[in-house]
Amino acid sequence: MAFEGDGGAAGGDVGGAADLVGGAAGAAGGAADGGASGGDAGGEGGAGGGAGDQTPEWFGNVSDKPGEGETASNRDWLSSKGFKDLDTLVKSYREAETTIRAGNKVKLPGADAKPEEISAFRTAIGVPEKADGYEIAAIPNGKFDPSQPEGPDNPKNIPMNEPLVAALRESAIKHGAPKAAFEGLFGDFVKLQLEEAAAQTAKQDALASDWVKAQGAKADEQLAHVNTAARSLGFSKADMAGLRNGLGADRALTILAKLGAGMAEDVMLTGGSNRFGISGAEAQAEIDKLKGDADFQAKVMKKDSPERARWDRLNKIAADYHAAKES
Repeated sequence: MAFEGDGGAAGGDVGGAADLVGGAAGAAGGAADGGASGGDAGGEGGAGGGAGDQTPEWFGNVSDKPGEGETASNRDWLSSKGFKDLDTLVKSYREAETTIRAGNKVKLPGADAKPEEISAFRTAIGVPEKADGYEIAAIPNGKFDPSQPEGPDNPKNIPMNEPLVAALRESAIKHGAPKAAFEGLFGDFVKLQLEEAAAQTAKQDALASDWVKAQGAKADEQLAHVNTAARSLGFSKADMAGLRNGLGADRALTILAKLGAGMAEDVMLTGGSNRFGISGAEAQAEIDKLKGDADFQAKVMKKDSPERARWDRLNKIAADYHAAKES
């Protein structure tokens, strides 16, 4: 894409269930954070004016039928130009006549055109002398606006992928793209990308929300399994985003939840460490800590609560750890 995504795993950027759940986190009652660290296209403008606009009376004296070889009538042509009165029409004609008499016309270079003729033509149609003459600013609030550069005063701007932008600028110079045309086209392209990304995000949020709701009372436990798998496999937030968009949020959650559940139960007796999750010593330390958590202990008393499942799992890991040490 033309704009950069979030950073990678550097600096402890550990991924977790929240990165898969995304905007659907509310469906899990905030459980997606369990244990893990870590536009619109504008108003409907009116190029044609408001409902109160009326066609000037003098338009009625102009033909409403296309002439030979024409697709629009003189009346339609006048309307498209926005002439509101005869003075405006006459002024426009006189300016055009003056320009023609002065010879200020753009001459298309032929096949045998000299370099200076080609250069003059490019200048006349607005091609910059150098690639950096094309002004590509960051995208503020999802809408292209070169007057709003990226910076602390506009933190919502999206930074551009500079190598890609540089390559596109060079291509525009190579093909003689006018400055306004290139900047407008590039802005529309980025806007379409943003809209596509927003649609994808909404789709994955919906899939994640449905998945969380389907887990029912075990949603917290399942999301904790996802966190276990992500942490044990060393997945960064960028990795999780790749899984979410590649596999689909619901499928990625299902796979990691199963992996996490298996990791929590797979205890390696030799040495007393959990093969993929926490070690027996870590489990015992967490048990000791949770014993002093009155709120947690109250929830443990509920048979089907996530806290009860977590408590039982920790105790099993610790028990296997101590058994291995004694043997």
